[in-house]
Amino acid sequence: MMQLARVSSMGLSMVIATVMGLGAGYLVDKYFGTHPWGFFIGLGMGIVAGFRNLYILYKRTEASQERLDQKQKQGK
Repeated sequence: MMQLARVSSMGLSMVIATVMGLGAGYLVDKYFGTHPWGFFIGLGMGIVAGFRNLYILYKRTEASQERLDQKQKQGK
């Protein structure tokens, strides 16, 4: 059940990171008048952060699955 929760949160993690980067870029443009550079740089950084989050969640899920497999092998 825990792994299902991790996997289902991957998409949400990607979207939230992208929106946060986009929002930060928008705020930079608004306060410093750098339109559209802050927007695009923030968007790019948000996308990169989202993929980084996906990678971290994937690695955690993989490690958790390996631990479960080890326990099952020892139990047999």
